[in-house]
Amino acid sequence: MDLADMTLFKMARQKMSWLGQRQTVLAQNIANANTPNYRSKELQALDFDSALREHKPVQMQATNKLHLSGTVTPKEHREEKVRLKDVYEVNPDGNSVIMEEQLMKVSETQMQYQLAAGVYQKNMKMFRLALGNPNQN
Repeated sequence: MDLADMTLFKMARQKMSWLGQRQTVLAQNIANANTPNYRSKELQALDFDSALREHKPVQMQATNKLHLSGTVTPKEHREEKVRLKDVYEVNPDGNSVIMEEQLMKVSETQMQYQLAAGVYQKNMKMFRLALGNPNQN
């Protein structure tokens, strides 16, 4: 069994990959902070809900006509529309990079990357310990 194919490790690698790409985009935003008419960019966040929506919902099986049909409202009533934040601060030269915002995003990205890497490392260590090889790199 290849541990790298386990869902937990795949998710951690996917998150770290996305965070690395986000760090690149944020670095480009910061590098273009003085470029006229440059608009700051952002990657679309990983969305767990959209991954769940790709799968068909599980329907309850009624073995008796007296069974209740359930109380879950139809999906279309539960969906929320998420509106992207408008850029409200633009320099006179048309640049929309807000340096403080970009630096906060860089810091947040770094913390999330460290968390994902820590989860990956700790779980690998746990599996190695369970397999009897705690000192293997």
